Amino acid sequence: MQGFIDYFRQYWYLFLVLIVLLFATLIMFKKAAEALARTKAEKEKLIKKLEHMKMIRETYSDLTKEKILEDSGEYLLEGIADNIQVRLEKTENMNEAFEELKKEEKLAYALHYFLDEAKVAPSEFFKAFARPLTPYAVEACKEIVDKKTHRLITEMFDSYDEENESSSVIPEKIEELDEKIKDNLDVEKAKIKAADFIKKNVEKFI
Repeated sequence: MQGFIDYFRQYWYLFLVLIVLLFATLIMFKKAAEALARTKAEKEKLIKKLEHMKMIRETYSDLTKEKILEDSGEYLLEGIADNIQVRLEKTENMNEAFEELKKEEKLAYALHYFLDEAKVAPSEFFKAFARPLTPYAVEACKEIVDKKTHRLITEMFDSYDEENESSSVIPEKIEELDEKIKDNLDVEKAKIKAADFIKKNVEKFI
């Protein structure tokens, strides 16, 4: 025992290095375990998303009046948008093809993508998309969602609109509008309102 103590006194710095290496190894293993857990969670999330997309595609690929009217409404807006997306992707110019859609189809399609982005931040929609889609999202909020959301999204649209010479994206203003829209907008209720709109105009979607 005395020999060990003498050795420790003489080479104490080696024990210090050993302790540091031990802690570094533990931290490395901890980070590796956390990264593995994140990767697994992200993989599971991706699988669920792909399964959901597959369900939407299979359910709404062949739309009929009866199928639309009997739908619960939970995924009807998403299904309609996916159906339209498939049609647009088959064309040579998606923007031109979009303009040829019925007005009701444009409103539903634009609203779906706006609501999808609004779950994170409404401004993400205007960062990801431009005309001809964005004006129809604004109009869809007026026709389908509610007046306050329409007023706020109009203000946000004016900030991003490339055809508006006086438009300017002020980060503080956009952040404020994001918060106001998120506080006012219930995405799930908006989807149900959209489903009612689709059923009311069912002939425009078949």
